[in-house]
Amino acid sequence: MELQFGKSVQEESQQLSQSGKDVNQIAQILCDKDNQGHNYGIGIVLNGSGQPMETSATLIEYTKSELESSKKGTYMNSAKIMEDLKKIILHWQRIPEKYHDQFKLVLPSDAGTGAVKSAIELMTLQNPELQTLGIQKLGWPAYKAIAKLAHLQCEEFAEDAIITEKNTLPVYQAGPMNTTGLVCSQEIVEARAKAASENGISVVLDRAYPGFEFARLIHSKPYDELMRMSYELQIQPFIEQGASFALAISPTKAFITFALRPCGLLLIFYPEAKQNQNLTNWLNMTMRARGSSFEHVVSRAFAKALVNDLPRLEGEHQVALERLAEAETGWRKLVQGTQIEYLYSEQYAGLFRNPQANQDAAVHIYNEHIYPVFSQGRCRQNVTGIPSDEQLAKKHVAVFAEQCF
Repeated sequence: MELQFGKSVQEESQQLSQSGKDVNQIAQILCDKDNQGHNYGIGIVLNGSGQPMETSATLIEYTKSELESSKKGTYMNSAKIMEDLKKIILHWQRIPEKYHDQFKLVLPSDAGTGAVKSAIELMTLQNPELQTLGIQKLGWPAYKAIAKLAHLQCEEFAEDAIITEKNTLPVYQAGPMNTTGLVCSQEIVEARAKAASENGISVVLDRAYPGFEFARLIHSKPYDELMRMSYELQIQPFIEQGASFALAISPTKAFITFALRPCGLLLIFYPEAKQNQNLTNWLNMTMRARGSSFEHVVSRAFAKALVNDLPRLEGEHQVALERLAEAETGWRKLVQGTQIEYLYSEQYAGLFRNPQANQDAAVHIYNEHIYPVFSQGRCRQNVTGIPSDEQLAKKHVAVFAEQCF
């Protein structure tokens, strides 16, 4: 089999790595240079033609309006609507109203990344004895950079671990694992919540993909039920156990707002109301340090869109889930009987899968003009990269199934 093209791309990949590019950048650069390239590496929701799905029309509309109202050269923020905004976000997350008074909301800049970073900063401010950030193996690579900047050590635990180590702040992904797609079982989530409560441990719940773990059911169950199921799996156990947690929510995947990158949504839950004044002080300090007391125009627009037009935004969230469901259905059909069939069981969901790869997998996959992310002997695939063209999809999946396990 001739693999000259694949070998040339692999050589260029190695050169890019040596120049300091990270694995995500490399996948994008290589694909952009190939006019036949099929992008399975980019971390956004793709349509059946391998192109990014359209940005939220709702947020574009509100952003245009907010720009018009921003002609005066002054600071502006969403302070006047914060209480309404909190209720709306809690409703979107399907958190029962009886718990609403036990939550506080802030809007960190820079989407989910800002929300996670602010959550970690807040927790370390409250507990100066924290020395280590406990993360799940094969989780989001940015955790390690965030830990370093927060002067914390970083320790990896198994994907289904229950972290109780002393002076360690656990970060759990409250949805499908990024980057593997693993969905932790109800038993594991409940055990984590119980351990946090019994040991007096505060945790960070990284909710980058709300509802994505149940996208496969979008055509058999209403959106409201899927979001409720997601809440019951990922958040409810921590509330019922009375555990303290920070819920860092990203709007970019749910509402397809990657290009606009509005603020993240950070909800802090404390089981005891008496802690609220200290919490308020710590939150204010964290937000001032991040420069988020005043907001970017897109963040203000996003806040107003949530308060005034949540049904429209939820409709756009549903469209994203429908595309994921379509892609997962295609994969599930085509991987039957292969060594990566397990990745499309109900234990896995979301935008990514990350199987181990053969030693020369990159050469074979690049040779077919396919560009996933290769890292640490694994081949990370964006599920929505699969084309709607069934013959082309069959060809792509066959290559992945042959080279990955």
